[in-house]
Amino acid sequence: MRWEDLFADMEAQLAAASQQSLEWEAGEQARAEYSRVGVVDRLRARAGDPVRVLLAGGLPLEGRVRSLGAGWVSLEDQGVEHVVPLAAVVWWERLGRGWAPHEDAVTGRLGLAHALRALARARARVRIRLAGEGPQAVLEGTVDAVGRDFLDLALYPDDDYRRRDSVTAVRTVPFHAVLCVSSLAGA
Repeated sequence: MRWEDLFADMEAQLAAASQQSLEWEAGEQARAEYSRVGVVDRLRARAGDPVRVLLAGGLPLEGRVRSLGAGWVSLEDQGVEHVVPLAAVVWWERLGRGWAPHEDAVTGRLGLAHALRALARARARVRIRLAGEGPQAVLEGTVDAVGRDFLDLALYPDDDYRRRDSVTAVRTVPFHAVLCVSSLAGA
């Protein structure tokens, strides 16, 4: 009888060790898979859902995830669209743990310049928040042209619309200085 108890105990220990090994392997496999997940994959899983973000310079922003491209996300909040370069983000909230793999190879190659060119084509009035502080760190106007790593923003009076004789200045803004480009509601 003692032998049976001894063998039963050994079998239980072996089964427990085997179960522990399986759990450890599953955990390692999950960690290895998650190590390949990028923030864009997590944002893709949140498409249409609200998220919070803090931009460099302390600017908080909330909105629903609308579009994603290579290095940028579009968030919509109460009819205002915000194009946010991912490099300008300090932290995210409400991303959850889920993620969605990238399925569309074309969308993944569309960079910030592509999103800004769409705004230029639409002649949309925008507010651009720049790295830095003070009134010079916020510009309003129309995106006139977009290069590889910069945009030209035409500035004109708030109560006017974009036309050649209303432009007071054209500012060339490098992409690395852009924290957020927002549509101006009603503009």
